[in-house]
Amino acid sequence: MSAFIKSLGLRPMDTGALEMARWLEGTGLVMMGLGRHGAGSFNFTLGVNTSA
Repeated sequence: MSAFIKSLGLRPMDTGALEMARWLEGTGLVMMGLGRHGAGSFNFTLGVNTSA
């Protein structure tokens, strides 16, 4: 599967168990909203910092 994702010019990432799909779908919606109405383009990333 990662070869297919790479062929699209994207970076595959292991996000863990299937339960993460719920959170990833929500994050995708946030990113689409930011790209259209906030950032002005889709050339941005979201990051997560897990350190305290």
